[in-house]
Amino acid sequence: MTTNLQSESSSSNGSKRRLIEDQFSNALKMSYEGDEGNQLETNVADEREMLKYEREQFEQEKKAFEMSFQKAAMFHSSEPIVLDIGGRRFSTTIDTLTRDRDTFFGAFFSGNIPLKPCKDGSFFIDRDGTHFHYILNYLRTGEWIIPQNEPHTNKMLLLEVEFYQIPALINELGGKTKMREPFFKSTILQDKPEFSEILNEWAGCENDQKWKLIYKGSRDSFKASAFHKLCDNQGPTYTLAKSGNNIFGGYTPISWSSPEIASGKGRYQSNTDSFLFSLVNPYNIPPIKLANT
Repeated sequence: MTTNLQSESSSSNGSKRRLIEDQFSNALKMSYEGDEGNQLETNVADEREMLKYEREQFEQEKKAFEMSFQKAAMFHSSEPIVLDIGGRRFSTTIDTLTRDRDTFFGAFFSGNIPLKPCKDGSFFIDRDGTHFHYILNYLRTGEWIIPQNEPHTNKMLLLEVEFYQIPALINELGGKTKMREPFFKSTILQDKPEFSEILNEWAGCENDQKWKLIYKGSRDSFKASAFHKLCDNQGPTYTLAKSGNNIFGGYTPISWSSPEIASGKGRYQSNTDSFLFSLVNPYNIPPIKLANT
């Protein structure tokens, strides 16, 4: 009897133990499944945030594109326009004026500079228009035809072609050959050869080191996507900026790279040879290379 009772008691305890184990196992399973569910919700939330970020980026790009399109529609490149050069009026097209994108007109009609025509629809440029027809005919035909043996005319023309930044005509008129300058086509460093020498020295280059202009905000757009499209994987670069009369920037011997597509975040790289600098500042401090700390 006792044995049987003990036997029944053992059986009962075993059943209770199995029941507790089953309940504990189910509890662990539920907890595990709950953790999985939480992780899934976290992943979904992250994906939702990423989609939201990408949508915002898309909307910004779309808006920028639409604005550019509107500007292009406003100034259709093959439609006649009127330039008012110091009171003298010239009819031409944007196609003609921007045949060479690296000139004054390439930047002027790039769409990156806010333009507001005069009330009569013309575009005013505050220069002497006396000899501008020579320049315009060159842009139309590629032929440089000017009066011979007129030193005064040539001197006046040189002033104008230097303003409009047309290298071929500067060379023709015996001006400073911009092609020989270390930072050719840099409007920030034009007529500042002493800065070119300093920048080459800071970068550890020979004085005759030439630098190629690969990006110009007023010409190529100030959007980050335009910058990276033209500047990524280009090797050592100088970045120059001008605010008012102040000139400053930075140098890096390593290539720029675009943000990671997956995260939309940029990557930072460390390099002891990179530095910031100031060439012109409001405190009249001479050109200075800032220590890399």
